[in-house]
Amino acid sequence: MTLKFEITDIQHPENPNLFRIRALRDITKYNIKAGDLGGYVENENNLSQEGDCWIGGDALAFESAKVYGNAQVYGNVQLYGNAHIFDNAQIYNITEVFDNARVYGNAQVYGDAYVYGNAQVYGDAYVYSDAQVYGDAQLYGEAKVFGRGCVYKNALVYDYAQVCDDAWVTGNAILNEQMLICGECIINATAQIYYANGVTAYFNLNGELIVNGASPDIEHHITFARLKLL
Repeated sequence: MTLKFEITDIQHPENPNLFRIRALRDITKYNIKAGDLGGYVENENNLSQEGDCWIGGDALAFESAKVYGNAQVYGNVQLYGNAHIFDNAQIYNITEVFDNARVYGNAQVYGDAYVYGNAQVYGDAYVYSDAQVYGDAQLYGEAKVFGRGCVYKNALVYDYAQVCDDAWVTGNAILNEQMLICGECIINATAQIYYANGVTAYFNLNGELIVNGASPDIEHHITFARLKLL
């Protein structure tokens, strides 16, 4: 196996255990040329010598974190704990991914986002801005969490569902199809959420409407959601 990178003696200015890497061959996928400097690692286990995976910019990977497959990490990202980034995932800007989190598939995490705990972000999912995904939560399909949205505990968000602004999705909540949850609200295990013909209606178990989407025929769709709740 031809080595892809070497660890230089260029020490991180704030963490003396981390050193910059240098490419030993071209990585066409990411326009990396042999001799280009990359980000910082603690040891060779942080970045696979196989595939086109790369750590660039001032990104840090340390402790037991691993980048492999064709994944790309760059910017001021920090990966640590036992985080794994693989397949074609991309992590950039000043994101942090740590603990036992997994980001893979074609997923992207960027901005000031955090992914941690046992969370999994995969498929074509996006986490960005100041969003957080953590606990045992899963985000997949083409789902998105952004703004200051949070998905945590055992929540599942998938298909084309979106969580944004100050919305929190938690407990055993499930969001799917084209659900859009925004604003200051908490969706948890005691909630029922229904999507019908372009509108999302969210009720608590007392049948009280908490959040609804916009529709020219909103009353019809609210009635539909109430019937499903019952």
